[in-house]
Amino acid sequence: MAEQRMKSYEMIPERFKKRYLDFYDELYHPERSVLDLRTKELVAIAASVTAGCQGCFRGHVLKAVRAGATREEIGEAISVAVAINAAAVVDRTDIANEKFDLVRKLWENGADNLEDADKTTP
Repeated sequence: MAEQRMKSYEMIPERFKKRYLDFYDELYHPERSVLDLRTKELVAIAASVTAGCQGCFRGHVLKAVRAGATREEIGEAISVAVAINAAAVVDRTDIANEKFDLVRKLWENGADNLEDADKTTP
């Protein structure tokens, strides 16, 4: 298994790979971990979906099932990631709206102000 794990890091210089793997091993060290393995894998599933890492997602789903996670728990972890990503989209649009004052310029003041609204775009 170590062979497969290392293969996915072939292009990473040894000194960086070692630091990453040491960090990862420490993170999953059972005697020093605050979170149980099942919970940690559910967090990792949500993070994997958010990061867009398909290999991570697959691996952490398998590890979560091995650690006792149910289909419903995995589905809920994925749903949390969906909710946070949806909130991030709303957050970004709120920031853009505030920066460019789009709602007021486009809808509250009527269509007559479209030229003024266009002047605020970068």
